[in-house]
Amino acid sequence: MLLERLALKVSLCLSNVTAHERLKQLANLDPLTRLLNRRVLDAALQREFQRARRYDTALSVVFIDMNDFKRVNDRYGHETGDRLLCHVAMALREESRATDLAARYAGDEFVLILPETREGEACQLVERILSRLVAQPLVFEDEAIVASLCYGVAALPASDASSAQALLKQADSALYLRKRQFHDKKGFRHAD
Repeated sequence: MLLERLALKVSLCLSNVTAHERLKQLANLDPLTRLLNRRVLDAALQREFQRARRYDTALSVVFIDMNDFKRVNDRYGHETGDRLLCHVAMALREESRATDLAARYAGDEFVLILPETREGEACQLVERILSRLVAQPLVFEDEAIVASLCYGVAALPASDASSAQALLKQADSALYLRKRQFHDKKGFRHAD
Protein backbone atom coordinates (compact mmCIF):
# COMPACT_ATOMS: atom_id res chain seq x y z
CA MET A 1 0.00 0.00 0.00
CA LEU A 2 2.81 2.43 0.88
CA LEU A 3 4.63 1.51 -2.32
CA GLU A 4 1.47 2.15 -4.37
CA ARG A 5 1.00 5.61 -2.79
CA LEU A 6 4.63 6.46 -3.42
CA ALA A 7 4.31 5.34 -7.04
CA LEU A 8 1.17 7.48 -7.40
CA LYS A 9 2.96 10.53 -5.96
CA VAL A 10 5.92 10.03 -8.29
CA SER A 11 3.54 9.65 -11.23
CA LEU A 12 1.71 12.87 -10.28
CA CYS A 13 5.00 14.75 -9.91
CA LEU A 14 6.15 13.59 -13.35
CA SER A 15 2.81 14.59 -14.84
CA ASN A 16 3.12 18.04 -13.25
CA VAL A 17 6.66 18.47 -14.58
CA THR A 18 5.55 17.39 -18.05
CA ALA A 19 2.57 19.76 -17.94
CA HIS A 20 4.79 22.62 -16.73
CA GLU A 21 7.29 22.00 -19.55
CA ARG A 22 4.46 21.88 -22.09
CA LEU A 23 3.05 25.20 -20.83
CA LYS A 24 6.50 26.77 -20.95
CA GLN A 25 6.95 25.51 -24.50
CA LEU A 26 3.54 26.88 -25.53
CA ALA A 27 4.40 30.25 -24.01
CA ASN A 28 7.78 30.48 -25.79
CA LEU A 29 7.12 29.04 -29.23
CA ASP A 30 5.12 30.15 -32.22
CA PRO A 31 2.33 27.56 -32.46
CA LEU A 32 2.67 27.06 -36.23
CA THR A 33 6.41 27.07 -36.93
CA ARG A 34 7.67 25.96 -33.50
CA LEU A 35 10.26 28.75 -33.67
CA LEU A 36 10.65 31.22 -30.81
CA ASN A 37 7.83 33.72 -30.64
CA ARG A 38 8.18 37.50 -30.74
CA ARG A 39 8.10 37.96 -26.97
CA VAL A 40 11.00 35.56 -26.47
CA LEU A 41 12.81 37.09 -29.45
CA ASP A 42 12.69 40.55 -27.88
CA ALA A 43 14.12 39.29 -24.57
CA ALA A 44 16.81 37.19 -26.26
CA LEU A 45 17.87 40.03 -28.54
CA GLN A 46 18.15 42.38 -25.58
CA ARG A 47 20.30 39.85 -23.70
CA GLU A 48 22.57 39.13 -26.68
CA PHE A 49 22.91 42.83 -27.52
CA GLN A 50 24.00 43.64 -23.96
CA ARG A 51 26.44 40.71 -23.95
CA ALA A 52 27.98 41.74 -27.28
CA ARG A 53 28.39 45.35 -26.11
CA ARG A 54 29.81 44.34 -22.72
CA TYR A 55 32.39 41.90 -24.10
CA ASP A 56 32.96 43.69 -27.42
CA THR A 57 32.02 40.62 -29.46
CA ALA A 58 30.28 40.21 -32.77
CA LEU A 59 26.51 39.88 -33.05
CA SER A 60 24.45 39.72 -36.22
CA VAL A 61 20.72 40.09 -36.57
CA VAL A 62 19.06 38.90 -39.77
CA PHE A 63 15.57 40.03 -40.72
CA ILE A 64 13.99 37.67 -43.27
CA ASP A 65 10.84 38.09 -45.33
CA MET A 66 9.33 35.65 -47.81
CA ASN A 67 8.87 36.93 -51.36
CA ASP A 68 5.47 36.49 -53.01
CA PHE A 69 3.97 34.69 -50.02
CA LYS A 70 0.51 36.10 -50.78
CA ARG A 71 0.77 34.60 -54.25
CA VAL A 72 1.47 31.17 -52.69
CA ASN A 73 -1.61 31.51 -50.45
CA ASP A 74 -3.75 32.69 -53.36
CA ARG A 75 -2.64 29.91 -55.71
CA TYR A 76 -2.34 26.91 -53.36
CA GLY A 77 -4.42 27.92 -50.33
CA HIS A 78 -3.59 29.00 -46.80
CA GLU A 79 -2.93 25.46 -45.58
CA THR A 80 -0.14 25.12 -48.14
CA GLY A 81 1.09 28.59 -47.19
CA ASP A 82 1.30 27.38 -43.59
CA ARG A 83 3.21 24.30 -44.72
CA LEU A 84 5.64 26.55 -46.60
CA LEU A 85 6.16 28.68 -43.49
CA CYS A 86 6.95 25.49 -41.53
CA HIS A 87 9.29 24.35 -44.32
CA VAL A 88 11.23 27.63 -44.09
CA ALA A 89 11.26 27.44 -40.29
CA MET A 90 12.76 23.96 -40.42
CA ALA A 91 15.51 25.18 -42.76
CA LEU A 92 16.27 28.09 -40.42
CA ARG A 93 16.47 25.74 -37.43
CA GLU A 94 18.51 23.02 -39.07
CA GLU A 95 21.04 25.29 -40.82
CA SER A 96 21.66 27.42 -37.71
CA ARG A 97 24.09 26.56 -34.93
CA ALA A 98 22.88 25.52 -31.48
CA THR A 99 23.81 28.98 -30.14
CA ASP A 100 21.80 30.81 -32.82
CA LEU A 101 18.20 31.80 -32.22
CA ALA A 102 15.49 31.63 -34.87
CA ALA A 103 12.13 33.30 -34.32
CA ARG A 104 8.96 34.02 -36.22
CA TYR A 105 8.54 37.76 -36.11
CA ALA A 106 5.12 38.08 -37.74
CA GLY A 107 3.27 36.60 -40.69
CA ASP A 108 5.93 35.55 -43.18
CA GLU A 109 8.78 37.37 -41.41
CA PHE A 110 11.54 35.70 -39.39
CA VAL A 111 14.52 36.89 -37.38
CA LEU A 112 17.83 35.17 -36.71
CA ILE A 113 19.98 36.24 -33.76
CA LEU A 114 23.53 35.10 -34.38
CA PRO A 115 25.93 35.59 -31.44
CA GLU A 116 29.67 35.71 -32.20
CA THR A 117 28.85 36.16 -35.89
CA ARG A 118 30.06 38.92 -38.20
CA GLU A 119 27.92 40.29 -41.03
CA GLY A 120 29.70 38.31 -43.75
CA GLU A 121 29.25 35.07 -41.82
CA ALA A 122 25.56 35.87 -41.32
CA CYS A 123 25.15 36.39 -45.07
CA GLN A 124 26.88 33.06 -45.72
CA LEU A 125 24.42 31.33 -43.39
CA VAL A 126 21.41 32.86 -45.12
CA GLU A 127 22.80 32.00 -48.55
CA ARG A 128 23.18 28.40 -47.35
CA ILE A 129 19.54 28.46 -46.23
CA LEU A 130 18.47 29.88 -49.60
CA SER A 131 20.43 27.16 -51.43
CA ARG A 132 18.78 24.52 -49.30
CA LEU A 133 15.31 25.87 -50.05
CA VAL A 134 16.05 25.72 -53.78
CA ALA A 135 17.51 22.20 -53.54
CA GLN A 136 14.72 20.96 -51.25
CA PRO A 137 11.47 22.68 -52.23
CA LEU A 138 8.14 21.99 -50.60
CA VAL A 139 6.24 19.48 -52.72
CA PHE A 140 2.51 20.05 -53.04
CA GLU A 141 0.44 17.79 -55.30
CA ASP A 142 3.54 16.81 -57.30
CA GLU A 143 4.52 20.46 -57.77
CA ALA A 144 7.69 21.93 -56.26
CA ILE A 145 7.17 25.20 -54.40
CA VAL A 146 10.46 26.99 -53.82
CA ALA A 147 10.41 29.45 -50.93
CA SER A 148 11.99 32.72 -52.03
CA LEU A 149 13.39 34.92 -49.27
CA CYS A 150 14.81 38.41 -48.92
CA TYR A 151 16.94 39.34 -45.95
CA GLY A 152 18.74 42.21 -44.30
CA VAL A 153 21.60 42.05 -41.81
CA ALA A 154 22.76 44.42 -39.10
CA ALA A 155 25.84 43.55 -37.06
CA LEU A 156 27.92 44.61 -34.11
CA PRO A 157 30.49 45.99 -33.67
CA ALA A 158 30.12 47.72 -37.08
CA SER A 159 26.67 49.10 -36.30
CA ASP A 160 26.22 52.27 -34.29
CA ALA A 161 22.93 50.95 -32.85
CA SER A 162 22.39 52.12 -29.31
CA SER A 163 19.86 49.43 -28.42
CA ALA A 164 18.75 45.96 -29.37
CA GLN A 165 15.62 47.39 -31.01
CA ALA A 166 17.72 49.85 -33.02
CA LEU A 167 19.85 46.95 -34.30
CA LEU A 168 16.70 45.05 -35.29
CA LYS A 169 15.40 48.17 -37.04
CA GLN A 170 18.66 48.44 -39.00
CA ALA A 171 18.30 44.81 -40.13
CA ASP A 172 14.69 45.57 -41.13
CA SER A 173 15.86 48.63 -43.11
CA ALA A 174 18.51 46.51 -44.87
CA LEU A 175 15.76 43.99 -45.70
CA TYR A 176 13.59 46.76 -47.10
CA LEU A 177 16.39 47.87 -49.44
CA ARG A 178 16.89 44.31 -50.71
CA LYS A 179 13.14 43.88 -51.09
CA ARG A 180 13.00 47.01 -53.26
CA GLN A 181 15.81 45.62 -55.41
CA PHE A 182 13.96 42.30 -55.70
CA HIS A 183 10.79 44.05 -56.86
CA ASP A 184 12.73 46.35 -59.20
CA LYS A 185 14.26 43.28 -60.89
CA LYS A 186 10.78 41.80 -61.35
CA GLY A 187 9.48 45.07 -62.80
CA PHE A 188 7.10 45.96 -59.96
CA ARG A 189 6.38 49.57 -59.19
CA HIS A 190 6.58 50.73 -55.59
CA ALA A 191 5.51 53.85 -53.78
CA ASP A 192 8.34 56.16 -52.72
